[in-house]
Amino acid sequence: MAGGQRRQSLTLQLSAWIGVVIVTVGIVACGLSFTFAYQEARALQDGQLNQIAALIDNRTLTFSGSRASPQSAPDADVKVVISSLTEGRSRVVPDIAPTVDPALADGFHDLRGEQRGWRVNIRTLQTGERIAVAEPSALRDEIARDGAMRTLVPVLLLLPVLMLVVMVIVRAKLSPLTRLAAVVDRQTHASLEPLSDANIAKEILPFVHSINSLIARLRDAIDHQRRFIASAAHELRSPLAALSLQAGNLESIITSPDARTRFSAFQSGLRRTRRLVEQLLALARSEQGALEQPTIASPRGLVTDAINANISLARAKNIDLGVERIDDADIVIEITSISVVLRNLIDNAVRYTPPGGKVDVSVICSGTDVTFEIVDSGPGIPHDQLKHVLEPFYRLNAFGTSGSGLGLCIVSEVARRSGGQLILENVEGGFRARYFQPLGSTA
Repeated sequence: MAGGQRRQSLTLQLSAWIGVVIVTVGIVACGLSFTFAYQEARALQDGQLNQIAALIDNRTLTFSGSRASPQSAPDADVKVVISSLTEGRSRVVPDIAPTVDPALADGFHDLRGEQRGWRVNIRTLQTGERIAVAEPSALRDEIARDGAMRTLVPVLLLLPVLMLVVMVIVRAKLSPLTRLAAVVDRQTHASLEPLSDANIAKEILPFVHSINSLIARLRDAIDHQRRFIASAAHELRSPLAALSLQAGNLESIITSPDARTRFSAFQSGLRRTRRLVEQLLALARSEQGALEQPTIASPRGLVTDAINANISLARAKNIDLGVERIDDADIVIEITSISVVLRNLIDNAVRYTPPGGKVDVSVICSGTDVTFEIVDSGPGIPHDQLKHVLEPFYRLNAFGTSGSGLGLCIVSEVARRSGGQLILENVEGGFRARYFQPLGSTA
């Protein structure tokens, strides 16, 4: 829900509109079907009365003409009354037959008896005698209605089935949109891929092509930004290296205590700037660089190099930085990426661990992957910020550290690119970072 508006489902809207059309057409079809079936049944019943009169006229059915002859079917309600319309005799059997005026013309008439209505067929026989063949109207109407209602049963049963089928078809035909939405949701700034137009309806293709065009423009903009950062960081390395060299030369000739204090602050800022430039280059490489061919490496050697790269900062803070466990078995892995991961994870742990704390490094090997685990005695990360620390330049300023906010972001990018997994979690007495990397093959 956005802007206070309630979004309606396109599937439900299409199903509802199609359902309304189906019900409307079904009602009209039922009405027409009932009318036609009812009229057809009445025509058939009139034909039966006409056939009885024809049988009497052909002498196939004997009728003496002396009195009315009620002819009854096995069902007591089904009666056909045959009367002779002789001069002066308009109703022959008062309680059974209808009152028939002898002057009525030949053909069918709807008459009213003492108790009920009748459908009467008047016919002049070849002998000149006139007869009336009558049947109760209520019985005829009931039979006609029953027959007509039976024609409605298939339509009434198929209507809900048809609506259900329509809903299923609409949902199935709109499912590509749901799949496209899922693909778009999985897109990140690091993996922008165009949407596939396979099995996409012709009406939706322009929308898909527009999305792909937007993705292409966004990818170009991100690539341009990454190239700019990498180029800027690369260009800054040379002047920073020159500044560091000049600072080293000046340190030996500064004798004033106040000047040394200020020079120390200058050197600290220079080191932070160099560290930031190095991490910017590492981030650019992790986002753009191609994977190296996995090679055989020693976990102990990788961990030793990473610890040596951070030992100066650990000693300055009096932090116990060491190895807790190493499964010293050769592994097939991308050495450059894992070196970047270890150095940044250890650097992050040392920086956020208070002076006098402890940082332990472990390497656990299995048949299919290797786990690098760094546990520190620092304050940890608030649970609501665990996801944010993977964003570029996000820093936990509350802890008063001098980090750049890029270390964990670099590790996350390496994991994305190489198929690894980074898990950050608070543990009792500190914080733990675990990095899982599938083992490769030299083949």
